[in-house]
Amino acid sequence: MHIATKSDWPDLKPMPASYEDMKIELHFNAAHMHNLRRGFVPSDQNEKWFLYFEDNILHIHRSWTGIKMYEVVFDDDGDGGVARRVRINLGPDYGGTRDDAWNTLLDVLSYYASDEAHQPHESSFVSALKEATQPGYLGSPSVIMELITPYFWRILCKELPKYCSGLDALPDYEPASFSDVLSANERIASVLSGADESFHGLEAWRTEQGLGKAVIRTLALDPDWYADENLHCILSEGLAGLSTAIAKIIADWANDSSPHNLNALFEFVAVLREFTASVILGTHTLYFPDVTLSDFTWANRSRFMQRDEEAGNCLVPEENPEDFDEVPIEESQQSSFKKLLRELEALDVELEEDDALEDEEEVLQPGPPVHPRCDDNGNPAKLAHPSTPTALWTWQDPESIAIVIPDGPMPSELAAIPFASWDDAPTDHAGWQRLAEQHPVEEPDLNLPKGKKAAAGVVIVEDDGRVWAVAPSNAYGGYQATFPKGTYSPGTSLQAAAIREAYEEAGLRVQLTRFLVDVPRSTSYTRYYLARRISGHPGDMGWESQAVMLIPIDRLPEILTHKNDAPIIKAVQAMLS
Repeated sequence: MHIATKSDWPDLKPMPASYEDMKIELHFNAAHMHNLRRGFVPSDQNEKWFLYFEDNILHIHRSWTGIKMYEVVFDDDGDGGVARRVRINLGPDYGGTRDDAWNTLLDVLSYYASDEAHQPHESSFVSALKEATQPGYLGSPSVIMELITPYFWRILCKELPKYCSGLDALPDYEPASFSDVLSANERIASVLSGADESFHGLEAWRTEQGLGKAVIRTLALDPDWYADENLHCILSEGLAGLSTAIAKIIADWANDSSPHNLNALFEFVAVLREFTASVILGTHTLYFPDVTLSDFTWANRSRFMQRDEEAGNCLVPEENPEDFDEVPIEESQQSSFKKLLRELEALDVELEEDDALEDEEEVLQPGPPVHPRCDDNGNPAKLAHPSTPTALWTWQDPESIAIVIPDGPMPSELAAIPFASWDDAPTDHAGWQRLAEQHPVEEPDLNLPKGKKAAAGVVIVEDDGRVWAVAPSNAYGGYQATFPKGTYSPGTSLQAAAIREAYEEAGLRVQLTRFLVDVPRSTSYTRYYLARRISGHPGDMGWESQAVMLIPIDRLPEILTHKNDAPIIKAVQAMLS
């Protein structure tokens, strides 16, 4: 049995001066301490951590870079051990939050204390070969092309009608809206950031430090602005930049004095698609050295088309019904730019006349890209993909999902309970505690496991049977939607914390009605209560939420998809059935 030592790994970096020192108390039994004292020496690139134990300190380094991320100080505890302190690297090499670093540490300690981490593994070549032959492997150019092609095609279908007639003759052409493009953007960002378990591969590359930095550099994002963002946000913003670039290419193509050749436009956009795929695969430095998105202009196309003819396609995808590399169009279908504009204006007039004959519909647009409330440090809260509200009638329909954005419009009341801002909400812990003591609910003792933080959440049930939920800003923690929750403060109760979170995250004043369920998390142990709305305005949500929703109870599993919410949904459905 090999015991890892410092000399087992090259180019180890010391802990930087910007570390954070924390007191902790994590207990490990004898078997787990035995495994931690062994340390761990990676055998292939998919194993991200190198660990060695020296002088009662467990040193934890990233295997790729040698950067030290943690020093965990242990004391003996009978046959086992207890971690008393940890130094966490929060320097520029990390780029995440303190909570992210703590959660990662818990995962690392849990895994390398287990027997599983120290079992013999098959060779990395065999593992890689097995993974590459499975469907949805993100290291396959054809999989990446299939993933991103609908996005490019929808952008073309959205932009081309501004300049071109006769598009119905194109194979697979369908009019596309901004929402269609945004949906395709979200699909790519979600898959590449790990939200879809049917896709796999390149996990070590698909991180903020790997793919994230490549996207920032090649798709011309501001590195300072996006330095602290998660991978999903970076990907989505990079793809949005692609959409803008393609729209500019199409506009310049339409303004070009030379005859409009739609095939030439499609061929150039196809090269841009190959470039995007190479960035996702991490092969852009080989196939597109020193190229960024800003190089892709219609005036600069000859550079890429000549290179493409000399080098051939750098990525050869499988045939795709939505491919647009070779789409014929008749000469008679081509128009001058001015003629196209006249035709488009005439079409707009016809559509306006048709709309006047139909019932008036609300035009729904996403909210602003910056939350109207600043974060806890007083900084602007950026929203990568602001939520879109629903029409006002959805609030009155018990079968509909209703959504409001920060400061968004709302009906004046629901079920005879007004929506009104809570102007005299408590501003300190004592105020929240006094409020909780006015209507306390009976609850069992909280059996808090060692090493876990106590937290409280609330499931607010409306009189029409729907349930309130929040959309965390930028899908924080991987939650597209969830119930209000948060840690409690010393000197207050969990019931006070639940009432406070309902207001801070959803803008609602609630009264707790009963205990619901206790749910363990990776770092916390959360008690949930049922509650009813008695006042407040969801448009007053704090910066941590970018939307507040009212959801039919039977549709909760469809909207609240994070695995941590499953036991809460099950408990509330069972209690209210």
